[in-house]
Amino acid sequence: MRNRVAILAFVAVLPLTGAATVTAASQAVADSGSPNVTVKGDVDDCPNGGSPMVVSIKSAQETRKDKSPNVTDAGEYKVTFKKVPTRAQSVTATVTCDDGKSYAQTFTLERPEGANTTLAVDLAPPSR
Repeated sequence: MRNRVAILAFVAVLPLTGAATVTAASQAVADSGSPNVTVKGDVDDCPNGGSPMVVSIKSAQETRKDKSPNVTDAGEYKVTFKKVPTRAQSVTATVTCDDGKSYAQTFTLERPEGANTTLAVDLAPPSR
């Protein structure tokens, strides 16, 4: 009887320790020294009212595009750079609209501080 109680106690505790292990694994911290940075934000329509179709961001090391439905449908974009140096650099984002026209915006691309690897940048046409 005593062995049976010990086995039941072990079986009852085992799922709890497994759940704690899974929870701890899902809380991994991002590497702040990683060259991977995700740039995301809102994207405005073109000055003539055309809908955005593609967001392209060009750095000295690479060019990334977001052609997803989120650009047109939700006015949101998201691109991930894989070669962001430790020093900040100037990059240019180009928004291409459904009528073929586009607008550009320059901003600074850098690795965010701490464990965050996402840089929020909203894109809007230049005011005239």
